[in-house]
Amino acid sequence: MTPSPEDQTPEAFVERMGEFYAQIGMPRIAGRLIGWLLICDPPHQSADELGEAVGASRGSISNMLRLCKGTGLVESLGMPGERKTYYRIRPGAWTKALHDSTARFTTMKALAEEGLKVLAGAPVDQRRRLEGMRDLYEFFEEEFPALIERWEQGHTE
Repeated sequence: MTPSPEDQTPEAFVERMGEFYAQIGMPRIAGRLIGWLLICDPPHQSADELGEAVGASRGSISNMLRLCKGTGLVESLGMPGERKTYYRIRPGAWTKALHDSTARFTTMKALAEEGLKVLAGAPVDQRRRLEGMRDLYEFFEEEFPALIERWEQGHTE
């Protein structure tokens, strides 16, 4: 759904990012921080600037920055002559996140295989869900790296 013109503001974009991240199980404020860091100028912001931009307390910003740094999407940096720490979207963050997905595909496939061992000798209908899960993640595990490589060959972040 395309946002209406009145919803095409930085604030509305940041809020939509927060809503998206909340839908995938992350705190809404973490999504709002990522949204702001994607559009802010300059591209690096202090914790105080981030708190003001997304309307969150210093404590909340501190916790969410720790979480966002843990995902690999956000990094901290110092600026020459300044004592403040700044935060930005880590260069290459999106492709790194996709590379990390490949490891999760392997884990999910292994879990499905473990479940199939648990159900050894069980009726086919009982095993079918795990077989579908294993087959899907095996497909992604095999195909996804080539897709990322194709992207990286044609693009830089």
